[in-house]
Amino acid sequence: MKKNIIKTLSLLAVVAMMASCNNKPSKMDDAAEEEQQQTMRIAYVELDSLTEHYEYAKVMKDSLEKMSANATNVLSNKDKELERSYNSIQTKLQNNGFTSEQQYKTAVAAFEQERNNRVALEARLSNELAQKQADFLKTLQDSLDHFLAEYNKDKKFDLILNKATVLYSDQKYDITQDVINGLNNRYTK
Repeated sequence: MKKNIIKTLSLLAVVAMMASCNNKPSKMDDAAEEEQQQTMRIAYVELDSLTEHYEYAKVMKDSLEKMSANATNVLSNKDKELERSYNSIQTKLQNNGFTSEQQYKTAVAAFEQERNNRVALEARLSNELAQKQADFLKTLQDSLDHFLAEYNKDKKFDLILNKATVLYSDQKYDITQDVINGLNNRYTK
């Protein structure tokens, strides 16, 4: 019985020693980890430059600007119409042009309806512009994601960052021009 207890204690001691050895990182593990950190490949893209030089982004930016200018013109014309309607009602009121109170109330109600229509138009145009911007950003992100996945098959970067989120980086990590050229080549095809 004493021999079994001694064997069991000896076995437990060996297991404990092995477990404690596995908890300590070996110098070989430290060296491998350090080598891996030294060989990590990182790059970044300046999205501002990308959107400035990527042909699709330039086309969409122009389209969005035209859409916004058109909406502004339409709303400006509606505002002028509303102002004319308001002035017409005021002039008619001052010159006793309304034959009855009901006729005046009808004119005011028509004006209020025009004003409500203008507000609804502004909301619709604003929503259309916001939707087009969202669609553009989604398409841009999808295009960038697909391009970078293909681009990185050869380059084998571990990490590609947006430059805007990096506090400092060496210019050698900048792949913006490669990305712009690649996206433009894909866009023109």
